[in-house]
Amino acid sequence: MKRQRELSALVAIPAVLGILWFAPPWAFGSLVAFLALATLSEFYRLAERSGIPVPKSLALLIAGAILAAAVVPAPSPSGLTVAGGLSAAAALFAVALMAAGIPVERALSGTAATTLGIPMVVFPCCAMIWLDRAALGGASDRFGPRLIIFLLVTIWGCDSFAYYVGRAFGRHKLAPSISPKKTIEGSIGGLVGSVGVAAAAAAIFLPEFRPVEAAVVGGLASTAGQIGDLVESMFKRGAGVKDSGHFLPGHGGFYDRVDSLLFAAPVLCGAVLVKMAVL
Repeated sequence: MKRQRELSALVAIPAVLGILWFAPPWAFGSLVAFLALATLSEFYRLAERSGIPVPKSLALLIAGAILAAAVVPAPSPSGLTVAGGLSAAAALFAVALMAAGIPVERALSGTAATTLGIPMVVFPCCAMIWLDRAALGGASDRFGPRLIIFLLVTIWGCDSFAYYVGRAFGRHKLAPSISPKKTIEGSIGGLVGSVGVAAAAAAIFLPEFRPVEAAVVGGLASTAGQIGDLVESMFKRGAGVKDSGHFLPGHGGFYDRVDSLLFAAPVLCGAVLVKMAVL
């Protein structure tokens, strides 16, 4: 399984790097939008497997519109606009379920689960699209792609260190009812490893962040990523499935591959916004 994942990564990583560095920004944005819709579809499939009805077609249509607005350069919406849009989407989901004649005792959970998919999957992917286009002070116009690479290597470092440290030294279960194989030792190893990887990444290709700053951001992002992984495991456990889907050998579904990024990307966005504010 581990070998399959590594071989698949050898194919996927160069493709993503090529799009980041050599294609126009809309190409990476389109890739992220596709991943977001595929992940959201799997998220809703987990809800359905858990017995929760979702108006999936309507939700994916609304998600596609949000992602299209993120891919095509446009003025950033205000917080009030985002909140109002999410409220309107929730109302539409409730009406769609009512029109579908679902059992009334499932209406609340169906509306809630459908609405949850937008901030849990779509908004973090919009954050990644924003990161790719971010500009910081006098940084070059390649700052955004370097931020994405920083995010990816930090999460990869956390996953790798957690796996190998947990395998060698893991004794105490982290969340046995959710993910029996994860250990506290592995989690700590992932955190320490991600801090080192983030500091090294800043020293090598992200000079806009001092290594100490990058280490703090990397530690926070990787911790959020580990929580995101546990959250998805909780959803899968509730749905009674091992993987959210299947798209590459050894990797499971799209949601399985981006669960950590969905929680880590907003943390990096927050760090970049703070950096912008103090410059």
